[in-house]
Amino acid sequence: MLGVFWRCIVTGLIAGVGAVVLQYLWDTLKRCLRKDLPPGPFGVPLLGYLPFMPKDGHRGVEALRQKYGNVFGVHLGSRYVVFLCDFDSVKEALSQDSLLNRPEEFPFKVNEHSQGLIVLNGPLWKEQRRFSLKLFKNLGIATTAMEKHIHEELSYLLRELESVKSGRIVPTTVLTPSTSNIISALVFGRRFEYDDPERVYLDKLIEVIPALAAQVSAINFFPWLRKLFVFFRMGACEQLRDALVRREDFADSKIDFHQDTYQDGLVRDYIDGFLSEMKQQDEGCPTFTRNLLKGNVASFFGAGSETVRAAIEWLLLVSAMKPELQRRIHDEIDAVLASGESSHISWSNRSQMPYTQAFMWETMRVKPVNPLSLMRYAATDVKVGKYVIPRGSVVIGSIWSIFYDPAYWGDPEVFRPERFLTNDGTRPQKPERFIPFSYGKRACPGEVIANMETFIYFTSILQHFTVEPPPDGPKLVLDEVLGISLRPKPQELLFRPREVHL
Repeated sequence: MLGVFWRCIVTGLIAGVGAVVLQYLWDTLKRCLRKDLPPGPFGVPLLGYLPFMPKDGHRGVEALRQKYGNVFGVHLGSRYVVFLCDFDSVKEALSQDSLLNRPEEFPFKVNEHSQGLIVLNGPLWKEQRRFSLKLFKNLGIATTAMEKHIHEELSYLLRELESVKSGRIVPTTVLTPSTSNIISALVFGRRFEYDDPERVYLDKLIEVIPALAAQVSAINFFPWLRKLFVFFRMGACEQLRDALVRREDFADSKIDFHQDTYQDGLVRDYIDGFLSEMKQQDEGCPTFTRNLLKGNVASFFGAGSETVRAAIEWLLLVSAMKPELQRRIHDEIDAVLASGESSHISWSNRSQMPYTQAFMWETMRVKPVNPLSLMRYAATDVKVGKYVIPRGSVVIGSIWSIFYDPAYWGDPEVFRPERFLTNDGTRPQKPERFIPFSYGKRACPGEVIANMETFIYFTSILQHFTVEPPPDGPKLVLDEVLGISLRPKPQELLFRPREVHL
């Protein structure tokens, strides 16, 4: 009996290995015969090219671009992935409706029933995107009301920095709760004190989810293996799922509070606006559901807090490492405030601060927070240049490659803010190919608020402080922490109060 069992096991394994080898040979043959497919390396059976990709995937993609060209395809696990590494290809591809969808195995889905803007597809995604943008506009996003709220939150951050007697601090320790509070106000209608247990709990989730997602990123190219890991609750997959569930449960508790205190005609925040829409929709065909609201709220915290915080961290680090450039920013800040019209920098002042804007854009170019665009799924065959991306492929744009393209930038390895200024240096100029928030209809919907928040935070901090390397600390480095977004290695910076700030 036991012999029969083992014979079945061995036969199954041989059949499985044989199927994998045959599939690999068939895929290889197709790539050799079809001349319209993008070029690229072949890899090995089952794993594809995955074992040869470096941990910092954006640099690995750039290395392959230099060998195979701006559009190349590669098997990663059981997925065929096409990378687009120049602006023209990204623009052509991501403008097409056939590439609007996310893959079903998107890494931030708790389960097959998960919803939320970041994972939705089709008409429901279009409806939710349109609704959310309209609601945020009605809530005053990118207006003076929003700017007032940002400055109020900033006042707490500045007091925290001033309270550090040594002036030495790792910026992320105060930036995490502060930037998260901006999203909290929009979504929950309130801020949390930095030491509030709910704030600490949420910020821990904001920290751990990207790190866990990076650990399991390779498994996402093996949909069957991912399902197996999740089903048996194994390793980092289970830890990520648990963290995502806890983030949704946190959102759930806030929805309960809003339902208990809801008043018709009074929209305090995003949750109220969504609940109002739920009450008005057709009961026979509801698309606005509690599950969807929970997913949207979780998506806003995942995307809104992490990216803005990382961008500000890079700006402060580069400022500390380039004091002569920081002085030029201080000069622009002081010149604006010297007019006496306001005691702080406002969003409208950016036109008077061309060098500051150029410095920010150059930092975002050299250290893009999202060096690879989020995955898209080809619903049909898609033509890009002379190549065809087959239906069912995953498509990823390499923002890193676009930002380091010597054919356009000339000297991309050099940090030179002047590339974003007119020849006379009096006005900022942003080229079309500068796309830190990706491109097309599925680009980040929060780009405007992210830009406003980053500008006001950065200039307000430099209004009050000079940021320096600690005199007796290790040398500052531009090393990257790999995760869903690209963040600087945590390092202490010295925030020295400015002797004169207007």
